[in-house]
Amino acid sequence: MYAYHHPAPALRAQRSLPTLRTERLTLRPAVVADLDAVHAYRSREDVCRYLLHEPLSRERVEAKLVASEKRSTLGEKGDTLLLAVVRDEDGVVVGDVELDITSLDAATVEIGWVFSPDVAGRGYATEAAVALRDYAFETLNAHRIVAQLHPDNTASARLCERLGMRHEALHRADLWIKGHWEDTSIYAVLRHEWAESLTPAEPVPARE
Repeated sequence: MYAYHHPAPALRAQRSLPTLRTERLTLRPAVVADLDAVHAYRSREDVCRYLLHEPLSRERVEAKLVASEKRSTLGEKGDTLLLAVVRDEDGVVVGDVELDITSLDAATVEIGWVFSPDVAGRGYATEAAVALRDYAFETLNAHRIVAQLHPDNTASARLCERLGMRHEALHRADLWIKGHWEDTSIYAVLRHEWAESLTPAEPVPARE
């Protein structure tokens, strides 16, 4: 059982944005130079089926990347970190992952991911999402990580489970979007749950 009397953690403000590396991928801040690659998948109907928006125009993708390129710090409520996921073997951007600070008082962040269907089934989304989860706990000192998704998005639901997240809630008809009401599934994992899942070879970073 979680000890609810523990003092609340404080998110650690970051003066620079991270570059994260995994076995096959590099996650780095998204920039305008990524426009062609990001627009190629964010403009697809199948990619946007479970997202909160219709396929994006080139102009909207560019605006998103401009905002990402302008950001240099992370630590305030509402701050967003957008990382392009680059495949090391050929330098191709295969997707992007996002982290949003949703609460400073509760040290809570939300994470999400969008990947090109052309690389489906290769484990890139899991590899990138694990790196983002670990960054949120190890570096930002998050207490809680949340993901929100469409209940029919079974691929993302399975990814949440691989991240150690539990299905906490199903919000019925809480979003009016794309001309109709949609439900929202909520997944989450707490810092102590993540820490307990680490193997002995992976020491838990000490709190500051």
